[in-house]
Amino acid sequence: MGRQPKQGLDYFPFDVGLLSDPKLRRPRQKYGYLAQVIYIALLCILYRDKGYYIPYGGEQREDVIWQVGDMLNGRYSTSSETIANVIDELAACGLFSGDLFRRDIITSTRAQKAYYTATVDRKYVDVNFDIWLLSETDMKKLSSKSVILQSFISRPINTENRPINEDDRTKSTQSREQKSREKQSTEKHSIAENSRERAEALAADLERLIGIEIDDNFRLDIARLIQAGMQEAVIMEASRQTGNKHPRKPAAYLRTILQGYERDGVLTAADLEATAPKSDKADPAERNMNRPMYPGGPTVAEWEAREAELRRQAKARRLGSAYTDRSGDI
Repeated sequence: MGRQPKQGLDYFPFDVGLLSDPKLRRPRQKYGYLAQVIYIALLCILYRDKGYYIPYGGEQREDVIWQVGDMLNGRYSTSSETIANVIDELAACGLFSGDLFRRDIITSTRAQKAYYTATVDRKYVDVNFDIWLLSETDMKKLSSKSVILQSFISRPINTENRPINEDDRTKSTQSREQKSREKQSTEKHSIAENSRERAEALAADLERLIGIEIDDNFRLDIARLIQAGMQEAVIMEASRQTGNKHPRKPAAYLRTILQGYERDGVLTAADLEATAPKSDKADPAERNMNRPMYPGGPTVAEWEAREAELRRQAKARRLGSAYTDRSGDI
């Protein structure tokens, strides 16, 4: 029995303009270095396996996200949810075909041109022209010797004559599924955007209250925690502990506390109350409310006033969201 023809590539052209593509600007502004690294990781998977596309539906989607996460594993690893959000953003900004992405396919004209050029000397290449983006003219400009071009020119015209009703039913089902996916994507994007905005505001408060600088990666981590359900009160409590301890590296100390809260499932004010030591529940009258949290910083009274204001704002947001949800059901 003959050997299975090779489908993927052993290497791909990393041209000097790959990371300076204007389409990468928006993802970089939102996700920093992660946008570039995840983009490269996807290209590696694309060229290695299928050669010019990645199946991205159902279990295959989870597998792709896992593969990317495995490539990022280490000190600066990130969550599966963040990876999925970055991939959505890369497709939304045009680095991958939007039409095919909605059909659960990751590919692009750039990737297919690279694949076409790399396989010119192959005697057999299996291509699905339903997801092929290059025209006959595009391919001839690259090379007229490719077996892909010959297969494209001689491909059979689909003359299948299905009953009209069946065709209509199929199109209707596909349309409903597409609208459902688009709605889910919009809702997911809205939630992520709201979490990022809340994280930005909270990061600014933390920088002022405990005198630290919160970098872009930490801001993304805070947004992820908020999106996972962690309340501002919990993050403020972690910052209060950081201010009390005066560690040499306050940002790293704060991050460690938040990671511990996430690991232990401490996400709400009620969780904090249930896990707080008795020493942390002392009568406020017994404490020096005019003592600064750190040299040159706000006093305990100012800190707790700001924390109470954040709790009030969070409650107002929750009530407003609940009212909006009820109104939408009327």
